[in-house]
Amino acid sequence: MRVVSRINNNVLNSAKTATLRELDKLFTQAPNMAAKTIRLYPQNSLSMFTEGLGEIYNINEKSDNFMSINKNGYKWKIRGHQIPKVLFATRVTGGAISSGADYGADGAKFIVAFASSAYNPNDIVKLQDGSLIFIDSSPVFIAEGVYEYSVSVNTGSPTATVSGAYMEAGKETGAAGNAYPELSDKGYISAAVAGEEHINYLTKVRYDWEWSADAAATKYLIEDTVQINGKSVRQNYVTDQLFMNAMEQYHFKKEMELIYGRTTMDARGRCFRQDEKGQDVIKGDGLIAQMSDSSKQTYTKLTIGLLEDILADMSLKMAKRTGNTILLTTGMQGYKEFGRLMREEHKGFWSNPADNYVKSKNGKLQLGAEYNAFEFQGNKIVVNVNNTFDHPANVSGKDSEGRFLESSKFLFVDASSYDGVKNIQMIAKNGRSFVTGELDGVGGQDGKTSGKVATPLDGSAKIIIGTMGLILHNPYSSYMLEKKII
Repeated sequence: MRVVSRINNNVLNSAKTATLRELDKLFTQAPNMAAKTIRLYPQNSLSMFTEGLGEIYNINEKSDNFMSINKNGYKWKIRGHQIPKVLFATRVTGGAISSGADYGADGAKFIVAFASSAYNPNDIVKLQDGSLIFIDSSPVFIAEGVYEYSVSVNTGSPTATVSGAYMEAGKETGAAGNAYPELSDKGYISAAVAGEEHINYLTKVRYDWEWSADAAATKYLIEDTVQINGKSVRQNYVTDQLFMNAMEQYHFKKEMELIYGRTTMDARGRCFRQDEKGQDVIKGDGLIAQMSDSSKQTYTKLTIGLLEDILADMSLKMAKRTGNTILLTTGMQGYKEFGRLMREEHKGFWSNPADNYVKSKNGKLQLGAEYNAFEFQGNKIVVNVNNTFDHPANVSGKDSEGRFLESSKFLFVDASSYDGVKNIQMIAKNGRSFVTGELDGVGGQDGKTSGKVATPLDGSAKIIIGTMGLILHNPYSSYMLEKKII
C-alpha cells in the first residue's frame, strides 16, 4: 500500500476516478485491510517488521508461541537463551573458601556453595582455570542464594587438587557434562535452555484528530496490490487529508509504545495506573523494556570493532552462531555515523567506474552511496532509519552541537526464527488492532455536504483506536547502544 498522488477536485470528479472507493469506509467491510495502513509509513520499522509482514496474532488464539492469561495479558517461554554461568557463593559449612588453599587431595570430598541449585549429582563442573569438580550430592539449601554441595576433584590422579582462588564467592562455573556408573538407576534432567517465562500486556493507543472543512476537501490516491485468483491486482482507493494525518499520528504513537512502552502492571497482575474514574489504564512493555539489561550499553564513537563485537556477542545467544540477520533501527544521526563508518571501510576498494561509489556520466564523476548493511563472519546487519528517534515530540538530551541523542540510539533486534517462530511478534485483540470512528461537523467528512451534524465545528473529526502488544521471544539476543557525552 502506497500514496500515489494528491488529487484535486477536477480529477476526483472525473469519470476516471468515479469507481474509487473510500479507504476508511473499506475498513468496515474488510477489517484486515486496516493493518495494511502501516505500509504507508515504512519509517516505523518495528511496526513494519511485525504487523507489516503479517507477524500479528490474536491474543485469544491457541498458539505454541504464547498463551493468553486474560483479556489483556499473555505469557510465553523465552527461546534460544542458554543457561548463564553459575556463580560460587560464600560457603557457610566449614567457613569461607580460602583463596590460598588447595582442596581435594587424595580424592577427599569437600563442601562448596553456589548461588543457585542448577547442578545435580554426577554433574561435572568446570572452573575458570579449567579445573573440573564432580558433584557428589544434591544441593542443600542454606539461605537465599546459597546452596551447598559435596564435591570432589574430577581426576584420576591422587595428587590433583583445585585452587580455592577459583572457588571464592563470585567466581564463575559452567556445566561440563556428567558421568554415571554402569547400571545406574537414577538420572537427572538438566535444561540446556533456560525455562524462563515472560508476561506482557496489551496497550490501547488512541488518536483523535480534528480538521477544517477546507482541508477535508483535499484527497489522496492510495494504491494497493492484492492477490485475486493467484494474480497480483492493483486496486486504488481515495482518502482525505484528515484521515491521512490521523493515521500518521496514530502510527507514530503506536511505534513510540512499541519501542519505549513500560508496563503499568506488577508481578501479581495488579495495575498501578487508573484514570479519574478509577478505571485501570493497562500498558505493556515495549522493546527496550523487554531487552535484558546486560544487553544495554553506551558508546562515544561507533567503530568497526564495536559492530563486530556486538555481532559476535549477539550470535552467542542465538540458536545459530552464523547465518543470522539482525535488524538495526536508528535515527538519522545514527544512520549518518553508520554511513561514514562504512565509507571509511570502503576506502581502498574504490575503482572508476566499476565501483558503485564512484560513477562516471558524460565525462563527469559522481561520488556517493547509501550504506544500509554490514556482514561479519556470517552474521548480517540490515539498517533502517526509524522516524521515531528524530521526531520533535520524542524528548531527548542533546550533544554539544544541539543534535538529539535519541537520534544516535542503535537498537539491534534479533530478526531470526526459533523453531519456525519469529523472534519478534505483535499481539492484538481480534478486530481491535485498528478501529476507526467519525464525528461529522458542518460540511461533513468531505467538507461540502449539507445536512445533520454531530458538532457545530466547521470541520470534522476522526478517531483511531488500536490495541497491541509485543513479544520478544529471546530478550537476551538483542542489543541497545546509547550515545554518551564525555
